[in-house]
Amino acid sequence: MEDLNEQKKSNKKTIIIIVTVVLLSIAAAVGGTLFFLGKVPGLGGAVEQVSAPSGPQITPSNSVYYEMEPAFVINFNAGRKQRFMQVYVAVKAQTEDAVAQVSQHAPVIRNNLNQLFAKQDFESIQTPEGKEEMRQAATQAVQDVLAKYGNGETIDQVLFTNLVMQ
Repeated sequence: MEDLNEQKKSNKKTIIIIVTVVLLSIAAAVGGTLFFLGKVPGLGGAVEQVSAPSGPQITPSNSVYYEMEPAFVINFNAGRKQRFMQVYVAVKAQTEDAVAQVSQHAPVIRNNLNQLFAKQDFESIQTPEGKEEMRQAATQAVQDVLAKYGNGETIDQVLFTNLVMQ
């Protein structure tokens, strides 16, 4: 009987040790994950989450950029096939006021750019020259809106930060 009681005690000790090891392993895994994700409380800001700034951004060259969100998506009828183009547009200017004007008149600018992009010939914009012509036309379209509705501010250029065609 005593042998059976000792064996039960030994099994209980083994189970307790195994459960303790498993719990410590789980705690270490969770702690390591939180540490590497930068979400460990009590580090006093030693790990800092960096997020991408939104809206106007000033770069060292004193240019200000404004990303027009969401991307423009245009569909084309190229022969018998339906084709699509997705364009991410950013506007480069020299002053915050110019970017504020672009932001204020964004609905008119988006409308004009949508119309401009939809008028393009799918075959011609597949070439680098065609893309550059479309970019220059987009720059002119934004400058025209600012000249008509703005306060005299203008932009330097429109940039295509991503252009996908299929």
